[in-house]
Formats: sequence, C-alpha cells, structure tokens
Amino acid sequence: MNGPVHSTEFRLRLKDLYKQGNFAEGYRLLARRALATPPFYEYPWLAKELARCVAEPFTFRLGLLSTFTFEPIRHSLSAVALAQGFELKLYFGGFQQLEQEVMILGSGLARHKPQVIVVAWRLADLSPLLWHSPLDLTESKLQGEIEGVLDRAVELVRACRNNLPQSHLILHTVVPPDHPVFGVVDFQHPRGHQWITNSINAGLRKLATETEGVHLLDCEAVARRIHGEAWFDARHWYTARAPLAAEGLVALAYEYVKYLRALSGKTKKVLVTDLDNTLWGGILGEDGFNGIALGETYPGNAFLAFQWEMKMLSRRGVLLAINSKNNEADVREVFEKHQHMALDWNAFAAVRVNWQDKATNMVELAEDLSLGLDSFVFIDDNPYELEMVHQALPEVTVIKTPKEPSDLPGLLSRLGYFESVVYSDADRKRTEFYSAQAKRAELKRSSRDLDAFYRSLSMKLTVYEVGEAETPRVAQLTQRTNQFNMTTRRYSEVDIKYFRNSPAHLLRAYHLEDRFGDNGIIAVVVVKMDRETWYLDSFLMSCRVIGRAVETAILALLIQEAKRASAAVLKADFLPSEKNTPARDVYAKHGFRKVEESPECIQWEIDVAEASLEGPEFFEVIDTTKKTEGKKL
Repeated sequence: MNGPVHSTEFRLRLKDLYKQGNFAEGYRLLARRALATPPFYEYPWLAKELARCVAEPFTFRLGLLSTFTFEPIRHSLSAVALAQGFELKLYFGGFQQLEQEVMILGSGLARHKPQVIVVAWRLADLSPLLWHSPLDLTESKLQGEIEGVLDRAVELVRACRNNLPQSHLILHTVVPPDHPVFGVVDFQHPRGHQWITNSINAGLRKLATETEGVHLLDCEAVARRIHGEAWFDARHWYTARAPLAAEGLVALAYEYVKYLRALSGKTKKVLVTDLDNTLWGGILGEDGFNGIALGETYPGNAFLAFQWEMKMLSRRGVLLAINSKNNEADVREVFEKHQHMALDWNAFAAVRVNWQDKATNMVELAEDLSLGLDSFVFIDDNPYELEMVHQALPEVTVIKTPKEPSDLPGLLSRLGYFESVVYSDADRKRTEFYSAQAKRAELKRSSRDLDAFYRSLSMKLTVYEVGEAETPRVAQLTQRTNQFNMTTRRYSEVDIKYFRNSPAHLLRAYHLEDRFGDNGIIAVVVVKMDRETWYLDSFLMSCRVIGRAVETAILALLIQEAKRASAAVLKADFLPSEKNTPARDVYAKHGFRKVEESPECIQWEIDVAEASLEGPEFFEVIDTTKKTEGKKL
C-alpha cells in the first residue's frame, strides 16, 4: 500500500474485512500501513482504526513532559504503538511544567501513575544564553550555565525517584542548533555549540549511569538518521513553540516504543533467518558456491553488513536460528569455506536446513529451544514462505527482506524488536546456553527412562541471596519470562534493589549447571513476609529449564527456608496470562491447597510445618542461605 489511506481500494478492502468480522486481518493491514511511514495526516485515522481492531494489547501508561509544544506527537505515537501491540494511556504535562509535574504530589502526572516518563527538552529552553549567545559569556559563566542545566536535571530526576519511584525515566539528550556559533569549525572549537551540547550530554549520561531506572534517548542520533531538516520545523517553532517536524515526531514515536517493548518484557528473543537472498545474494542451489553475492563489492557487501548486524545482536543475547530450504551439505560448505562469511555455524543456536515447509521447521526450532513462538522473528525474501508461516503461526513476527540490498543493513535496528535496557553476562552466553539446550533435547529424545535422563545430566542447583552483581539478570528475568511465570509481575532494577534492602521481603535466585554447561541464573523467587505468613509474590523460571523438575527442587528449598524462619503458612497466587498456561498446575502438583479461584486469580496455600515436599535426588543442591537462620520480621 503506497497510496493515501483514503484510497478506494484500501477502504473497500478494510470495510470488507470488518463485514466478515475478520478484525485480525484488518489489524494486520492497518499495522502494515502504520509501519510503512504513511503521510503524517493519516496517523489520527490509523490510530482510531487500529484501536478498533487490536486484540488484547499490552496497556502502558506514559507521561510526556516537555519544554515545548509536544501534543502533535499524540496520534503518530498511538498508531505506531498500536501497530506493535501496545495501547498507550498518554498524559501530556503542562507547557514547561517539568518540576511542577514531578514535585507536586497531587499533580496530573502523579494521578496518571505512569510506568514511563519521557522528559523532552531543548537547549534553547534550558539555557537561552547557551543557545543564542555563548560568545557573550566568560569561560566561568559558560561553565556555570552548563552546570545549571545539569543541576536542574539532577533535581528533576531526584524528585521523580522520590515521588514516582516505580516510574522509569527517559531523558532526551540535547541537540546543537543547525547553524552553530562557530560555523564550519564549531565541532573542533572548545567553546562551540557542539562542545556545549557534548558537555551537557556527558553529564546526563553520568546521571543515567548512576541512577537506576533512568535512560537516555540520543536525539542527535535520531536527527542524523532522518536528516536535520526533517527534525526541526522552523515555522512551527516560531509560530507555536512546536519545534519538531512531522518526520521527527514519528522517529521519536519509534524510539519510545523500543523502550516500552524492552521495559514491558515484550522483547523478541530469537531471530530466524532464511539464507538465499538474506544472508547472501542469489540462490545457492542455482548459482553455486562461487555465484552467490557476498563480499567487498555491491551487492555482496550489503549482505555482509547484515551478517555483522546479526552477529552483534547475537553478542547482545539474541538467539540466531536458520530456517531454509536447501541442501545442508552445500550450506555448511559456504559457512566453512567462504572467505567473506561473518557468521559461523556455531553462531546459530538451532538449525533447520531441509525441504519441509518452514512452518513445521519453525515449530521444531521452538521445541529445540524451549521457547514460545511469540518470541520469534522470521526474515525471508519469499512472500509466499512468509505468508505460510503467518497463516500457520500468527504469533511469529515475519519480516520481508527488502528488494534493495542496501536497505537490509540496519533494518533490524530500525524495527527495534530486540531492544533491551539491561545487558548481563548471561546475554553474552545465551547462544551457548541454548546450543547446550538443543543437545539436552536430543539426549532426552534418545533416553527411554526419564529418571535416568535426569541423572545423566549431573545437575547442580545453587540458591543464594541476590546481590548487586545479580540484580540486572534478576530484573531481566522478571521482564522477559512468560511461560513459567506464576504472576507475570515485571520488576525493574529499582524494584529488585528495593526487595534486596527490604526487611519485609525475601529475594532468592537459583543457578543451574549440568554436564552440558553453565545455565546461569534460571529462576527467581520474591516472597513478602507478614509475621508467620509468607506470600509468594513472584515465582518464575527460564523456559530453557522447563521439564527438568527444577521447580520441585526450588519449592522444596523455599519450604525448608520458611521452616527455618518459623513461618506457618506459604501462600501463592497464579495469575493466568496468555502465555503462562504451562505453569497453571504447578502448585497443585506440589501439595498446595486451592483456597479460591476466579478467572483473574487462583489462590493457593500450604502449611509449612506439615509440608513433606522433598527435592529430587538427581539434583546436587547447594543452599547458601543455610548459613543464616532464615529471614524473620
């Protein structure tokens, strides 16, 4: 669809889908349009229609504070978010009312209870002197102005952390003017606008690094990507204090949604790629080893750049997999012998190179990795293959390889499916973890006796209190774990730090090793303690260890610790979600009594003193919490 949204063809097709009651296909059509950079005037209509069609969106409360008129972003932000499954509840703060909104306890922002707060500011508003006339300032006054801007930022962040502690903050960096004070030499001049903005942004970076729950949005990088003239709208700035051009507003909408995806645990985990015309140009089976396009000249250099992008995603913890119709021996030869391959065979956690349909392959890949299909992204050049996968497995996100190879590098970054705000050692080792998981799956298929299979794994489970070093991984697990997650409560590093320091909470992490390698931290438990009652607020476990009786070992350890702390009862909730059905009967299978059940919540409890649950014998358990007598109020 390249024509205007009011085109007869588009309207009739959408109307026909509505008449059939096929809102899912209507949503898909609208989402594709919204993400294809339509004219700015289409976004209000797209936002309205997407809200009509979207099924079970993830609702997010977002507050936007600014030093300028920011309301024009409303419809493009809503449409872009809805097209990616997010329904936003937006609150726009008053014009230049940053401090008032965060410092007054009963402000509109406080009543909105935002999960994320965006702070959008311009240097022209923060310091007119630095923007308009830095040459009129002495060196000391120049430095004083810069420090004044940063002091304001520090106070604003401090107020947010005190008054809205559960909200994440996204701070805009400042961008230099299009026509800087020292002209062509401004970048290298020690008092130029570039130096001024770099100094402020360095201070903001330090603030964000040292303050949990604070993130920076690099506005200068966004402006560069869309070209400066598409970022700043001079006419709207001077007439309405609305400096951002339409394209700039849309670009920011995409950046915000990337953050929302990461903070809500909706980050995709697996990138499944085709090979022909995706990892290299041409068709291996027809063009042969020497005929595919991959190298230092166009178009081969574009495919090579895309491979490097995938490699960097893998280093960040994204799992790579192959789903291709090809002869595996021919494909392996390319990986092993082609001098320009950036990716090697071991970079892929799972592989399907065969001649069966790609939907079947996708299901098998998910089984090998023990991950839900909703965490998969599939890129292929063939629209037929993409449509087949979509029709059979609508939860898989599909991407068509661009016709122009030069559009391929950067594509995954622009779409933002794999964004995360937390990176840990576990991310760097994730491919290794899941490659080992595939080997475990193969061993399990070849074992006739399940108990013998478990014993053959030589599993060692360690439980310990969460410290500073483990906090990022623990927060990440709460944000990304869906299948085995009893309550799907999402917690930030700020929340985890609170639990660590709270005398009314117990926080435990579980580490698993086996003969195939180190699985890292695979489970988290958060307990609220009220005298003799322990309430299991969160119990979640990485899907890569589901089916290995780890949950039995963890519950047995937790009950033992409750006994040491003289707790009388352990209570737990199961909050059903779209994805946590595999965990629904866990408490029933481990001796808990059902207390109450509703569609929204199933309440369970177990008498600690009478509980006889024991951990499986095939685990070697190291309980580092035994050195204390348990945590008591």
